[in-house]
Amino acid sequence: MSAIAPVCLADFAAIKVLALLALGLVAYLYWSGFSEKRAERRDRKWLESRRREFKEKAAAKPAPPHEG
Repeated sequence: MSAIAPVCLADFAAIKVLALLALGLVAYLYWSGFSEKRAERRDRKWLESRRREFKEKAAAKPAPPHEG
């Protein structure tokens, strides 16, 4: 019985280490996906504001006179 105890404890420790590694991997993948979506949202917002600025500038410019 005493010879089995260290083996069981080693198995439990290995399982816990693997579970912690898996948890760390899942957390990293979740965080990287979250930060990528946040960056895409920020870029989309920046592009929309630039598009709006260009539209306002184009509307504010007087149209060139037609030669006819």
